Amino acid sequence: MKKIIMILALLSVFSVALFADNGSANAPERTEGKWTDMSYVNVPILKILEGKDGYAVIYQKNRTGVGSVVLPKKWGNGTPEAPRKLKFRAVNTSLGAYMTVVKDGGEFKRVILSIPMNKSNSIWGMVDSRKNMDGADKDTLEDLEF
Repeated sequence: MKKIIMILALLSVFSVALFADNGSANAPERTEGKWTDMSYVNVPILKILEGKDGYAVIYQKNRTGVGSVVLPKKWGNGTPEAPRKLKFRAVNTSLGAYMTVVKDGGEFKRVILSIPMNKSNSIWGMVDSRKNMDGADKDTLEDLEF
């Protein structure tokens, strides 16, 4: 009886393997003409300082050091002709906060901040609202050192 069950089990395994379709025949052909030049970089966020005209983001560079950048608040508003350059995504903890810089063909496209939206979280801070932030009126993001 054990031999018959073993033979049936092996026979079923081989028959399933024989008739299995890996889907390669039905998969669409991948051509280089359909590839994109978009690229992105993710960096951890250490602190976000909110000001009257923008956000000062302090981020961690690749393994050593920190960098900072000012993102204007006006980038969060978009029109059909000029889409938003600043988007927010909600995450639960400040340990999971990161900034994504998206480029299309090496040219700046948008910044996505994945951060806790609760402003009582320790990652949020304030800049003196009586002073104007340097760089809050720019139209594109300069090359950042990661």
